[in-house]
Amino acid sequence: MNSQLQKQILIGGISGLLILVLVYFLLGGKRDDLASLRTANVALKADVDRGYALKDIYEKLKAEVADQEKVIEELIRIMPTDADRGELPYRIKKLADAAGIEQVSFSLMAPVEKEYYTEYPVQFAFRAGYHTLGQFTSLVSGFGKIINITDLSMTRAVGNPLYPLNASCKISAFVYNPAKPAPAPAAGAPRPAAAAPAQKKDQGD
Repeated sequence: MNSQLQKQILIGGISGLLILVLVYFLLGGKRDDLASLRTANVALKADVDRGYALKDIYEKLKAEVADQEKVIEELIRIMPTDADRGELPYRIKKLADAAGIEQVSFSLMAPVEKEYYTEYPVQFAFRAGYHTLGQFTSLVSGFGKIINITDLSMTRAVGNPLYPLNASCKISAFVYNPAKPAPAPAAGAPRPAAAAPAQKKDQGD
């Protein structure tokens, strides 16, 4: 092999090596960009998956809220009105008569106001038998509006075969309290000033 050929081979090898080095450094930035894009793509995919998960949760919560609103509407529908709770002693008297017990007395108690309803309790006294008192409580539980029996106490009545039991209890009607409207501004409160109308320019300007 002559010296001229050796020089050509050497020059070709060095040129190829230089080209490889240049290609490596020139593509180095592209490799970094590719790695960054892959990392960003992974993060974006995670955000998309999280978004789908949140959407599923939102749809479930939305359905649950709709179901709860239906339940609330049904409860409000069967809650006594002011007129119903005013007739509570008369309605209880009819249920007592139907069960075969005698209503002795009743007394209105102070209402108890809660956040969403007001409880109107009435104290009752009855003369009854054991079975007829049970029938009375069953009739109260099946009443068309929401009423409640509490503080039931019973004592034996001596010498009364028709009504061997004296009973007292508290029966409450629960009236729904709708959301109160926002308070109106006070009469003397200053009102915000209206914006001044824009002045029109003269036609001749």
